[in-house]
Amino acid sequence: MTSSSLSGTNPSAMPSTMKPYNNVLLASSRLVPFGGSMTIAHQTRKKAFDLLQETMTRRNEDERAMIVDISATTWNWDTYAIVAGTPQPIKLVFPNKERLMDHLPLGTGTATEAEMAQRGLLVPQPPEDGDSAGAIPTMVWVPRGSILREVNKQDDGTEEFVLEAPIDPNDDRLEHWEQEVVGKQGLYKTRAKLASECMRNMLRFYDLDRIVCWDLSWGVWEAVRGDRNGDAEDGYRCMTLLKDGKAGISLPFFMAGISLPSFDGTDDESEAIKLFYDYSCPISPALLADTLRSVSGYYLVGGNTYTMSLFHHMWDQQRDNGGDTNAIGHMQLLRNLLADGTLFYLGHSAGAIMSGPNILTATFKGIDAFSIVTQPYNAPYLKLPPSESTDTFFAPDKDKNNLSTARTKMLEKMNEYGAWRGYNVVEALSFPHYDSRPRFASFPQSAETYLRATDEQGRFQQSEGSLLVGNDKKERAEPADVKKIRTNTNTKRLPCYPIANGHSIVLPCGGLEVVDALSPEEEGSGTMHWDSYMPNVPDKDYLQYAPGRSQFTVGSFTGDANTMAGDRSSTSEYNGARIFSRLKALGLPNPINSSNGKSGDLFDPRI
Repeated sequence: MTSSSLSGTNPSAMPSTMKPYNNVLLASSRLVPFGGSMTIAHQTRKKAFDLLQETMTRRNEDERAMIVDISATTWNWDTYAIVAGTPQPIKLVFPNKERLMDHLPLGTGTATEAEMAQRGLLVPQPPEDGDSAGAIPTMVWVPRGSILREVNKQDDGTEEFVLEAPIDPNDDRLEHWEQEVVGKQGLYKTRAKLASECMRNMLRFYDLDRIVCWDLSWGVWEAVRGDRNGDAEDGYRCMTLLKDGKAGISLPFFMAGISLPSFDGTDDESEAIKLFYDYSCPISPALLADTLRSVSGYYLVGGNTYTMSLFHHMWDQQRDNGGDTNAIGHMQLLRNLLADGTLFYLGHSAGAIMSGPNILTATFKGIDAFSIVTQPYNAPYLKLPPSESTDTFFAPDKDKNNLSTARTKMLEKMNEYGAWRGYNVVEALSFPHYDSRPRFASFPQSAETYLRATDEQGRFQQSEGSLLVGNDKKERAEPADVKKIRTNTNTKRLPCYPIANGHSIVLPCGGLEVVDALSPEEEGSGTMHWDSYMPNVPDKDYLQYAPGRSQFTVGSFTGDANTMAGDRSSTSEYNGARIFSRLKALGLPNPINSSNGKSGDLFDPRI
């Protein structure tokens, strides 16, 4: 599908033909399909198509080529904050409660009679691959204070115990992370699956000829689109990996019966993953620069903001042996290309946060686990830049999974490389995953964290720190360096744009003000209000984006139980109407301007 098959873009947002170019598009949710679901508004996709074509024209280039950067996604790991979704319960299965208590002592708290875990423990569970002899049990981390909510009888006579973990945005779940990385080879497998699926879907969704995938904690992959009449019905799944850049050694994705894009758990999965890793090229400053200059678009995918920023800044400050010591790093090169109009920028979630002058909005978002990358058991699954070694980068083995030590180590590295800075492709800040749905499962309205950290005009004004260090909650404190950045940012009074899932904004390179705001639409209903949260729409066959379609089908949002209008009350305890003055000052679509912007209204039918 090409951009000509889509319609519905905002006619007031004309293509940018002179500097500064309006070539920075920021969103809350994914800008590429993943896992068979969609969160991309048709107008947002149309804008990305337009930016690609405009940039190719300025480059005098016919090849449709982009970079997809998964450096944040690889390390995507949440704290115990629950934002924009249903709280994830901890489920344990034992023959009876007595056996549970053998592994997890329960008691009542001082403020409640509910039974809760008296201390954080790893609890053994049956192995995921069955009860075969010699199988290693799965270890499940249960944090201190987890409350026993349900006991469900199972068909086999065992009992399922459902616990609710305490909400704590400053707990990085390090013990649980270790089980994923070491016990399940989570980093190793996840990286390959993410890279291959993102590359394949980028080729298909944006009709690309070539895709480059960056993971600055490992390497670079490159692929070209296969024959449209190839092995797959859609003609895009048959992509060819290139080794050593432009060496011309290719690998069809369908060879020897190995379906690399799917990693479907068959006997061939381990071989497929190894084969995929064999086609990665090691990171170097020269490779980052060369691939950046060779494409028209760059998409920074969401995930762990802190780890992604640290790896970008570490590599940005490396220089190739024998190379020009005065050469600029890839971050400045990206800014230069954007300013020249020979590159455009897409970013969602962490990628949106990284677009600004700093990444502080990640701290009051409170989702990203700050310190997981510092743990020594990560060593086999990442590649450090020349300036670092395992001794200098990781926390000591004796202190593994110590939350205070881990966060202190991460702070040390963030400060050493200036990794609190963003790409600074725009001067404004953004807050993705704005969620004002009136339900406590949205913990406890992620919109509240935005409203608390901005003034009535939507300018960054965070009076209290939200990133805290220390093992004991009572002793945690905001680090002095982070406090200094926060107070300095407060004095600049920068606009901070809230973006709910499904919506996106366009800004000029280096700009402060939004030039376009794009939102999802449902047939027969209209355009979703800016404060309303779009659900994931199942669509593994891309039918929602069939040629000529510019809206989601009837029921895509209205038929979803989790889709509801944002809270707009001025009398409720939450007081969601506080967003109105911010939207007005920031020039964003405002439900208060619509006759259909009352509480409970999802859409503006006029738009």
